[in-house]
Amino acid sequence: MDATTKDPADNIDAARVNAFYIANTVHDFFYRYGFTEVAFNFQQYNFNRSGQEGDRVLLSVQHDGLKNANFATPADGQSGRCHLCSPSKYQPNRDAAFANGIIIHEFTHGLTNRLTGGGTASGLQPLEAKGLGEGWSDAVAEYIPILWAFQTSAPIQAFSAGVWVTGNTGRWYPNSTTYSSLKTLDKAHQIGTVWANILHHVNAALVDKYGFSTTAITNPDGSEGNIIFLHLLIDALALQPVNPTFVFARQAWIQADANRYNGANEEILWSTFANLGLGVGAADYNDSNLLPSHFKPVVIFRGQTELPPLVGTDICGVAPGWVVVVKVNPQTVVTLFGVRLFLLLSC
Repeated sequence: MDATTKDPADNIDAARVNAFYIANTVHDFFYRYGFTEVAFNFQQYNFNRSGQEGDRVLLSVQHDGLKNANFATPADGQSGRCHLCSPSKYQPNRDAAFANGIIIHEFTHGLTNRLTGGGTASGLQPLEAKGLGEGWSDAVAEYIPILWAFQTSAPIQAFSAGVWVTGNTGRWYPNSTTYSSLKTLDKAHQIGTVWANILHHVNAALVDKYGFSTTAITNPDGSEGNIIFLHLLIDALALQPVNPTFVFARQAWIQADANRYNGANEEILWSTFANLGLGVGAADYNDSNLLPSHFKPVVIFRGQTELPPLVGTDICGVAPGWVVVVKVNPQTVVTLFGVRLFLLLSC
């Protein structure tokens, strides 16, 4: 079997097997993190565990006439439908059924549409909400293949969605977008790159602090950063309102952390969101880098020989309430408040 050069029709059985395996792996992965019968998941039998049954996902590979992939999500109790294209409109001999990230992306649409709005599958309708949906799908499509393919430790590495099938893609993570980037975006997938980029940075920040689990797919009980990330992602989906905005989605993450971890990650979350424009007061696609007033962020001037001058009541150009830490090398002369200091030790 050659998934790159042969006519995709010659690989139809292999395509079915791979798509079936990935679909069931994703189901089990989501289940471990809370997408269960009571949370309106997709299962033929619910084993008397609440929710509507009879809604297994119907998966079609090498779908005729389709040059892309999609996932149709009806309400709980009705089967979701996932269609995977072949051949790719970008790479004629490449079958989406062998692009695991695409399958994961599509199945994540089922997750987000079912959890947002309590199983109605109608909670992501406006453009901004649809963009969030694309962002969650890209974020999870990044998360799982990183574990399968090459990630064995922190930090979280760069990732591009769907590159094997498309041959090229502009959906790289991390990227330079912030909340205000939404002002110029009018397509759901474009908007999704902003949210996926924010989530990439959240995942990276949590992994930087708590480490990386290589068994996160099968073990949701660890304390590593990537496990915390997935719990918060799925918990937040069930907390946010119907048709959420970026601001509501951010608040759902903060609340999810308060519910599950007693707010232990609040500062990491707020700092990451604020750094990408979703700080306190962010609205109408205008960036805010402000943090809640109960935080006292640290500003570090590292290795500089001259700090910004005193401006009004600010300290070195930093607003009141911030903690200034000067990091310098031994025997470095710095200017602080206009006074030249000779520091013998690092501080």
